[in-house]
Amino acid sequence: MKIDNTTIENYIASIPNPNTKKTYGCSLRKFVKFLEKNEITDLNQENIKRIFLDYQAYLNNQNLKPISRNQNMINLKTFLNDYTNITYDKKLKLERTTNEPKYLTTPQIQLIYKYTENPLDELMIKLLSNTGLRIHEALKITKQELTNVDEDKNVILKVIGKRNKKRVVLIPSELAKQLKEYSKNNKTYLFESKRKPNSPISIRTIQRRFNNLARKIDEKEKTKIYSENLKPHNLRHSFAIRALKTNEINYVKEFLGHESITTTQIYTNLKEKEILDRFKKIEMI
Repeated sequence: MKIDNTTIENYIASIPNPNTKKTYGCSLRKFVKFLEKNEITDLNQENIKRIFLDYQAYLNNQNLKPISRNQNMINLKTFLNDYTNITYDKKLKLERTTNEPKYLTTPQIQLIYKYTENPLDELMIKLLSNTGLRIHEALKITKQELTNVDEDKNVILKVIGKRNKKRVVLIPSELAKQLKEYSKNNKTYLFESKRKPNSPISIRTIQRRFNNLARKIDEKEKTKIYSENLKPHNLRHSFAIRALKTNEINYVKEFLGHESITTTQIYTNLKEKEILDRFKKIEMI
């Protein structure tokens, strides 16, 4: 089987999530360059093991961190198994990495609130750190979705995450009330762009606002903590670490929408009501 840029672009077009699209595109185009450089024109079940080993050696000579090299190999295996007639069922020998998730503690997040002067910054930080949503998931929330409430006025959000995995997320009633008030003049989205009516704010805008806020806090507090850790995805990590203190790992897996876990380990099918009941027990910060 020949794999070239056309094959990769067709595969990427089938991925619904824009961030996953970008990650896989960058990763798999590297693999195509490797094939071209080594004049490999045919991949099949017989030569795939050798090609995997050669590609791993090729990545080791690139200026990449171990975690990036590992991710490239994982993405390649997923692509082959999901999109081609070649299966790679052997366990990947991944490099050991020392990277631990970056996060902010509860007191650190509470300190951020003291410095937020714009409700957009405060509400976005509250939303990400109290729900574990990915930034693109948060920005997609519409005003209409806030009408789906339980008996305690918590919002029950239906989220479609990576690889179309569905999950339920609970927005605490107090936060839901603040979000409704903030977005009352918006047309469609909770966090709506002023420049592009009826469109959500861009991820880049949120990242820029967080960076500016972090620099201000670090300057006042004489630290570097916030510039290093006040990132949208790190707030998701913050939620996960707090959730793990009061919940078994399989519940946290469902809160975050992980597919299987290496990230949160055991796979367990849980009923929606059980997940929401556990979600309610996580104290809001």
